[in-house]
Amino acid sequence: MRILLAHSFYRIPGGEDRYVRQQAELLSRDHAVEIFARRNDELSETVPTTARMAYSRKSKRDALRVVSRFRPDIVHVHNVYPSLGPAVHLAAEEAGVPLVMTVHNYRMRCPNGLMFTEGSKCQRCRRGNYLHAVTHECFPSMKQTAAYAGVLWLHRFAVRLEDKVSLFVCPSNFVKDQLRGWGIPASRVAAIPNFVPPQPDANPRPGRFGVFVGRLSSEKGLDVLLHTLRIARDPPFRIVGDGPLSAVLRRRAATLGLKKTQFLGRIPRDQVDEVLRDARFLALPSLLDENCPMAGLEAMALGRPLLVTSLGGLPELVREGTGLVCRPGDPGDMAKGIERLMEDDTLCLEAGIRGLSVSRQEFGPEIHLARLEAAYGLCIEQAAIASPQ
Repeated sequence: MRILLAHSFYRIPGGEDRYVRQQAELLSRDHAVEIFARRNDELSETVPTTARMAYSRKSKRDALRVVSRFRPDIVHVHNVYPSLGPAVHLAAEEAGVPLVMTVHNYRMRCPNGLMFTEGSKCQRCRRGNYLHAVTHECFPSMKQTAAYAGVLWLHRFAVRLEDKVSLFVCPSNFVKDQLRGWGIPASRVAAIPNFVPPQPDANPRPGRFGVFVGRLSSEKGLDVLLHTLRIARDPPFRIVGDGPLSAVLRRRAATLGLKKTQFLGRIPRDQVDEVLRDARFLALPSLLDENCPMAGLEAMALGRPLLVTSLGGLPELVREGTGLVCRPGDPGDMAKGIERLMEDDTLCLEAGIRGLSVSRQEFGPEIHLARLEAAYGLCIEQAAIASPQ
């Protein structure tokens, strides 16, 4: 197959960007692959950027030019905002190429893509009244809020971008169920989890400290985590990542008297893996409905147990005994999980061994490739039936 991937790389790189690159490398083993990429860090918060996100004749021309030259059998789009906007959807439709879209977040129904605002989960915009995003603090600035609210309303109700997608790929069953609840037919939704490359030197032997890896923002539940660590009597813990709450969280840790919590900031990917190799468990204390976070998969691939909240797709990661589940926003309940993981070597070892097994069987490259190929083949077959030559 000839596969065109499309993605707007984020200003602050994260798991989604990493996954797209890994997916391109994986597909390239057996197929011709090209990435049609744009970078959001090359944009400024200006009116032209908003207009480009809404509709850019040049972006569509560029997309059509790539489609015409590369002649893909399938187009697989990931993030399109703000750099690409509707260009790839419209180009694929005009060229008659089936379009697959991975649903990494909730932007199909939520302007900020999180369904989380002002410290709690939110479903206000689900039915399409995006004025809620303007009246609540969904973005750092009102300009950004108005831009996303207006553009997403346009794409959903006027351009009807969702109708141009042949198949939505959902990295978790939770997100798949969300799309079904939004009215997307079952025939156009498939659950295909993200994947991680195997780690040949993975060792489930319990490490010395707990760790969090991710963005330091309110929806990640880090304030709750810090209170949890105090209740759990200040166990050794590392926090890897950066974000808008970095300074606030460092001050909070000091106020709480956490002597053994270290903030490592943003570090290179290979150093993140080294921290995970030495860790005892990975905590994902999220307050929002997570999808299929790469940090969790990467920890499992290194034999690390998970401590997750009972939200979104997180419980799916530990259903085979690869970790523990706690109540979101409940420091006392989370502290019980941390204490168990810190004190019970057998629990950590057994959960780490199961995590390695699940990682290789359910989240490995080969099964991911097979699932993608099956999905692509079905889309191509259905497109041929709908438009016989």
